[in-house]
Amino acid sequence: MGWVMKQVNVLIVDDDEAMLAMLASMLSGLHLNPITASDGTAGLEKIRTSQIDLVITDLMMPNMDGFELIKKIRQINAHIPVAVISGHGDVNNVVSALSHGAYNFITKPFTIKEIENVIKRGLRLREFSLGTHRLQEGIRNITEIEIPNYSHLLASAALYIVRECQWRGIEDEMFLSNISICLDELLHNAFAHGNLMDETKKILLRAVFDSEKLAITVEDEGAGFDCSTLAGEFAEAATTLPDKRGIFIVNYLMDELIFNEKGTSITMVKYLSTERKRVLH
Repeated sequence: MGWVMKQVNVLIVDDDEAMLAMLASMLSGLHLNPITASDGTAGLEKIRTSQIDLVITDLMMPNMDGFELIKKIRQINAHIPVAVISGHGDVNNVVSALSHGAYNFITKPFTIKEIENVIKRGLRLREFSLGTHRLQEGIRNITEIEIPNYSHLLASAALYIVRECQWRGIEDEMFLSNISICLDELLHNAFAHGNLMDETKKILLRAVFDSEKLAITVEDEGAGFDCSTLAGEFAEAATTLPDKRGIFIVNYLMDELIFNEKGTSITMVKYLSTERKRVLH
């Protein structure tokens, strides 16, 4: 079969003992290491406690069915491919399983060659998934938008960046909401206070995505302002709210806030996972 030397652990989940034994025997014959579980609950425990490379599961089982198992596996480790066992008449169940995140299906009765082909595809998908994940750690994406100084365009620009976050796999609703709120504040600040609503001027919006953080810069073509007093204002905000309410909100919701010397550019930084101490530069 041409497997790599590393031991490949395949979890089989089925409440039919005869089916478990037959599949385990087939996998052993393919020089794979079968790990068995009699229902979804037991299968999920194997996922949590063992190094599993691929899962083959029945759909109709007691305690936890295959659909729920697929969903929970995806939550725990999205890199583990899941194939399902089906009968010839189980079209709706197979379609539902695929929509839940299964990558393929095995139809009873099946041959060892069918099992081999499905597993080969699953392990290729796993390598693609892991490789893409590793590659993303070294990818830095930059989006730049030059926005005419018209107020009706600002919401669309903010929505575009939020969509970019979603395209890059950021799904946390609070994260996306905070980005939207802060972008709205900074863009309107650039429009009204930086460019003074002058339609001949422009706003530059720059978003930089990497594996650790999202950094968004909003730059206007105005005269700038003295931002040296802001740190003191924010430090005193426990007793007195600052005059620059929008920037105060952004500073609170983001992890870092960085100004250029002229005061025409503000960069807000939000880390994707680790909570960082808020910093005002």
